[in-house]
Amino acid sequence: MHTDTESLTEGFLQPFPPKAAQLIVTIYGDIVEPRGGVLWMGDLISLCASFGVNESLVRTAVSRLVSKGQLTGEREGRRSFYALTPDAREEYHLAADLFYGPEDTDCGWLLTHCTEAADQAILMRFGFASLEGNVFIGADRPGRPLLGTTFRATDVPNRGDLKNIASSAFGLGSLARDYAEFVSRFGPMQDLVARGLLPRSALLFRLALVHAYRGIRLRDPRLPRSVLPKDWSGYEARSLFAALYRNLSPGADGYIAQNLMNQDGLLAEEPDAVLKRMQALSSSI
Repeated sequence: MHTDTESLTEGFLQPFPPKAAQLIVTIYGDIVEPRGGVLWMGDLISLCASFGVNESLVRTAVSRLVSKGQLTGEREGRRSFYALTPDAREEYHLAADLFYGPEDTDCGWLLTHCTEAADQAILMRFGFASLEGNVFIGADRPGRPLLGTTFRATDVPNRGDLKNIASSAFGLGSLARDYAEFVSRFGPMQDLVARGLLPRSALLFRLALVHAYRGIRLRDPRLPRSVLPKDWSGYEARSLFAALYRNLSPGADGYIAQNLMNQDGLLAEEPDAVLKRMQALSSSI
């Protein structure tokens, strides 16, 4: 028997009403980017309404995303379609690796001496932290910016205990609490999925899951595993996210293929990009 009551749905979708622009980014990143990057405005409005975001807020947020160069619109008859711009689509594709790609492995460190305020802001946005003065430290992950004077290290000499440095400089305590709250909030979803959900609910649950996980994962500095606690809550959160995403996807992707449109017709159910996501997530369960 399918579980599809309003009370259960609202419990996951509306306890923390999302901002319109952030929700639209989640929808385009999860559903639209791997299927060509284009969605009918009517479908976007309908999806956002399930999260308590009304049409006026959606249209305003879309206009702002257009002005920022992330979306571009075109009309066909009475219908409007909005597409990710090439730059935005590449950005969304790279960001997707954080959520749907393989788990983080161990890595070394980047140490940077950077004096320019603008460059320092970029470093902080990419997960670096200030050690003292103009010295910054970050995990040596692909795509990290190399600004100022930078060198790589597997250890940081004369800096004391790296685990203590990591905890204090990167605020791991707060991040660990956020991951633990994510597990507490979405853990019960496993039982509902096991009992069965109608396809639309499966899609909405998956969007709620991705939106919540995305908000934490983008703030994760992705430190070397060697400095993280053995009971790091991010591991459990990742495993839960991967399991729920995979279990929700048959119904969610089926709904997408039967109901959501771009200018050429219904969106594809399982394009190659979606299949690759499923394969990568299977290693995290």
